[in-house]
Amino acid sequence: MKVLIIYHAGASLNARSIFNELASIDSITLSVIAPERLKVDRVYDPTGWLRCIASEKTETYRTFSVPLRDPTNYQRGFQRQALRAAMKTVEPDVIHVLDEAYSGYLFQVVWERLTVCPKAKILFYGFDNLPLHFRLHSSLKWRLTWNQISGGLAANSECLKNLREVGFPKRLPLERVFWGVPTEIFRPMDKQSLKKELGLNFDHLVGFIGRLSPDKGLKVLIDAIRRLPESVHLLVVGSGPMKEELESLSIRSTLAGRIHVQDAVETAQLVKILNALNVLCLTSLTLKKWKEQYGRVIAEAMACGVPVVGSDSGAIPEVIGPAGLIVPEGDSALLADALSLVLFDDKTGERLRREGLTRVEEELSCKAMARKLHGFYDRILEAQNA
Repeated sequence: MKVLIIYHAGASLNARSIFNELASIDSITLSVIAPERLKVDRVYDPTGWLRCIASEKTETYRTFSVPLRDPTNYQRGFQRQALRAAMKTVEPDVIHVLDEAYSGYLFQVVWERLTVCPKAKILFYGFDNLPLHFRLHSSLKWRLTWNQISGGLAANSECLKNLREVGFPKRLPLERVFWGVPTEIFRPMDKQSLKKELGLNFDHLVGFIGRLSPDKGLKVLIDAIRRLPESVHLLVVGSGPMKEELESLSIRSTLAGRIHVQDAVETAQLVKILNALNVLCLTSLTLKKWKEQYGRVIAEAMACGVPVVGSDSGAIPEVIGPAGLIVPEGDSALLADALSLVLFDDKTGERLRREGLTRVEEELSCKAMARKLHGFYDRILEAQNA
């Protein structure tokens, strides 16, 4: 089968690992359309930009670098003629738009497909798990659009549930498939040597990696650290509006010397940092316009053999499954208890380390994601021929 993936972050290292795994499946010939350049948060790329270079057909997959109408807002879609030319070149059996079921990308591709490659089956892949509310004209627009596609997938179950509630056709299949982490990159390394190399030579090191903003529950995490013995240190890595506040706490509070703040880093350095941790913590809070959609760093930490503790916000419990500890969001006392259990109970820490590695291999790796995508594509095409 000829598969065409369209993804705004298709030039990212994580995405390329997923595409390589998918392209390695014998029955798939894969092509990818990605923006020529796209402005992103520095958490996702320290330069603030993702850039894609077009490739010739390689042993894995072919990449088409297509300019956006607005590189600072991918939702405005691609420049039309360049998109149509790439779609026509591929003549795909399946077009998989890695974006929400109500995205500008999906809308553009659905209606261009009618004249460029009308036999192709279109799918989406979403993350958004907030309740959906459409005005009448928007509801009609998306019902018409969804009637032109063949199904969809999402990184969490709540995303799919919300779509059904606003009228996504019951006849179309929906399935949860976790976003993959590249295990050839995120893998266990020697913890003690990395602690020494990175200047993080603490016996009990808790880590937070991601966007430094209130919705991530960083104040809850800091309060939990206050409740733990002085041997417990917190490493915060990322960028965002709370960075200055965190840096101030690291030098002008009762936690001075126990909080360590670093800027967002490249992937190779991130892997080292993860491996130096004794536990990774994601303490996200549910707000009116936000709840955790996935928490990719959870999978990355588990792939490195690092135990994880998360709040019960959004998709976090679903991603962690039985391979980590879950606490009620906003409860710093219970969070401190969970961190203490992982840090000071060797049996618990080792159990979570092993279960995390197993869960990544079976559910959260790029290879697992590619295998499940392939199965979904097969079922879509088989239904067409039935």
